[in-house]
Amino acid sequence: MGFVFLALFAVTLFVLYIAIRRAWGQTLFNGAIGAILSTVFVMLYALTYENNSAAQAILAGLVVGLGFSVMVVIIAVFFRTNQPGSDVKLVSRLPQEDISGGQRHDHRQTPD
Repeated sequence: MGFVFLALFAVTLFVLYIAIRRAWGQTLFNGAIGAILSTVFVMLYALTYENNSAAQAILAGLVVGLGFSVMVVIIAVFFRTNQPGSDVKLVSRLPQEDISGGQRHDHRQTPD
């Protein structure tokens, strides 16, 4: 049963990242919901799978659940704010290819 809570913890972090990265609501609200869910799932994992006391499970839930949630929020906000705008054209080839008409040149020097 503990692995189910661990899987739900992983899914929570994934959905939290996507929700913040795609701006599916306010960042603070999404982060709070994700932090609460991840803390609860880590606590339930610690209680069911490991043979821990309630105090250990609460401490593990707070440290691990909140720690991972905060890091996911920071990473998602970072990538959301640094993604190129819709007006930016991404180029996948080198500008030298445009100048030479698409032909490749051999840049090795040959002895004369």
